[in-house]
Amino acid sequence: MADEDAREGVSDESARKNDAKRALKEAQKRSKKRPDARGLELIELGMRSMGLKAYDEARAMFEEAERVCANSDARAEKAPKETREGGKAKGEKGGKGDAGKEETRDALDATHLPEPGSEGHITAKMKENLPPGSKNYAVNSVKAMTDHLKATEGRWRTRFPPEPNGYLHIGHAKAMYFDFGVAKRHGGTTILRFDDTNPAAEKQEYIDSIISSVKWLGHEPVETTYSSDYFDKLYDFAVELIKNGKAYVCFQQKEEVGASRKIIQSFQRMCAEGNLPRYETPLPKGAESPWRETSPEENLALFEKMKNREFKEGECCLRMKGDLRSDIPSMWDLAAYRIKYETHPHSGDKWCIYPTYDYTHCLVDSLENITHSLCTLEFETRQAPNGSYYWLLDALDAYKPVTWEFSRCNITYNVMSKRKLNTLVTKGYVNGWDDPRLLTLEGLRRRGYTARAVNRFCSILGVTRNDNTQPLGKLEEVMRDEMKDTASRYFAVLDPVEVNITNHPGGEIICEAPVHPSFPERGMRRINLTPTIFIEQSDFKTEDVDGYFGLAPGKKIRLQFGYDITCTGFETNEDGSVKKIDVTIDMESRAQKPPKGILHWATTDFVKGECRLYDKLFSVEIPGKAEASAGAEELENAPTVEDDDDEEEEAGVGSVDWLSQLNPNSLIIHKNALLEPSLVQFAAKPLETQVQLQRLGFFTFDKDSTAAAPVMNRIVTLKESALKKQIK
Repeated sequence: MADEDAREGVSDESARKNDAKRALKEAQKRSKKRPDARGLELIELGMRSMGLKAYDEARAMFEEAERVCANSDARAEKAPKETREGGKAKGEKGGKGDAGKEETRDALDATHLPEPGSEGHITAKMKENLPPGSKNYAVNSVKAMTDHLKATEGRWRTRFPPEPNGYLHIGHAKAMYFDFGVAKRHGGTTILRFDDTNPAAEKQEYIDSIISSVKWLGHEPVETTYSSDYFDKLYDFAVELIKNGKAYVCFQQKEEVGASRKIIQSFQRMCAEGNLPRYETPLPKGAESPWRETSPEENLALFEKMKNREFKEGECCLRMKGDLRSDIPSMWDLAAYRIKYETHPHSGDKWCIYPTYDYTHCLVDSLENITHSLCTLEFETRQAPNGSYYWLLDALDAYKPVTWEFSRCNITYNVMSKRKLNTLVTKGYVNGWDDPRLLTLEGLRRRGYTARAVNRFCSILGVTRNDNTQPLGKLEEVMRDEMKDTASRYFAVLDPVEVNITNHPGGEIICEAPVHPSFPERGMRRINLTPTIFIEQSDFKTEDVDGYFGLAPGKKIRLQFGYDITCTGFETNEDGSVKKIDVTIDMESRAQKPPKGILHWATTDFVKGECRLYDKLFSVEIPGKAEASAGAEELENAPTVEDDDDEEEEAGVGSVDWLSQLNPNSLIIHKNALLEPSLVQFAAKPLETQVQLQRLGFFTFDKDSTAAAPVMNRIVTLKESALKKQIK
């Protein structure tokens, strides 16, 4: 009988598990079409319950998630399609101005944030079925909410909070678009705040660059603040925590802390796998710091010694006394203060103890009365209602903002980790933070991208929780679309070879070319076809081959906007390279159908300049990615007490040497290019004008450019079509 009961129990559990799985399948199917943030959170919670074998609870959450998504206005974005080299995404429809049209809604339309003062603001973060023993710390008191609404007058208030430890990149542009855009849409304001808590990595150069990039993109902060402005207040908060027994000075070193965290991880797994109540199960030996139970009085004295420079750097730190039984790693006694004998770019040498990101970020959000703190997904567990963000605010009885997370923006063939960018810059793999091969905002600006194009790209990205790795071609296509009507056309020959027209009739032969073929009202360019002209070295072969449309002995081609020429001979240098080409011209050919080969050209009137051709920085889509490292558990990647801001850590990056994957041809410089004379008018005004060099791509003038020595950067190549291929 007992065996039958056992079998029935197993069968019943299996049935409940299968019911939960079916409910999960339906919820996931619905969420793919309508990825409501609340519905996605319920699915995540349900999957956690599945892991704990709470199948009935999981099924209820999946069913609720399916209902929430079914009734949601959220719409899924189309997945980015893999792009061909130099072309559109496979399967993408043609036509002018297609960039981003597969998304019909602006990124700002995809969010459903609670109004200031609403129930969703009072309880700043909701989470169904918190683990047993956990508390929702995200509930505002009546006084805190009343004081907040009085200070803000009920208006939306967001912040853009970069750490000044490098230049901003296009991922920050996405965050800016969202932070500033949400507030502006609702008639609110946005603060530019420098989260400057690590003087060892921060410089005034970075601060200046960030201010410039924010202005370039057209964002207008209501004020600019620094976390260091609040150092005195943050210190007072730390003293209050110590007095309340919620912080302690710890002398464990990094390796010892790491060992303690591994013990806590093992404890968490044991409870989950054995279905043990975490808050009733004793913590194993070594989980707690030996200094965790030091008295408040002694901790106050030790903290004062830290401030008075009586300890060595790294000898000790102040840790927040969180919840070691929590399933959220950021609750495992993160550092609040550490010693750094560095001069701070904003506060000078006043302090030698500096607050960490985890301690500072939430407190300054609260002090600045931020209504909505918008962050990327790596901060999600910290900002859970039972996570460290709200725990700290609750411990100090402070106002609690709404937090909301979205996916980071990554783009293929490049890196956006500030640590990796810093490596590329400091080790000389690129020429500074504004190298046009980088996706820093300064690099994009120098390459010739416009603020309008960058903001347009951000608007079509969306702010969902899904992986947001975008093909580089999508960014390039947005820029092409930006320039297709505005960029005037010109000639340039990058790698010239001399061509002598042996039967030139003498005198001026004026060829007229449109400034822009789609806008005849912009006029014509007049180019004198001199007896000596120049074409690209790559547009001539000493022997003709099938499928080749360039010039070759005995072959005829059309000079663009000019006449047909036929090669009658050529001379070579000692190394075999072509020195000079002889041709004859057909002065009656303008009225005839042109041959398949149509080449751009230069004359002796053209001016010498430098052209820099930029290509993908890396030879692989995801530099450094190792398949074996994908899906690493969060517990293994959890922050330690010495971590400040792990915004730049990239999940799934393995042991592949990403530097070995740099593209050796990412920059090719043509120092002896020949430029159409009318281009000189723009040469002394760097970055102001985008032009199209016909058959070569879109270009702008670099900051190194002068009227006497023009320097041009290629922004993007031209799109290649089946009918108009580049000459091979």
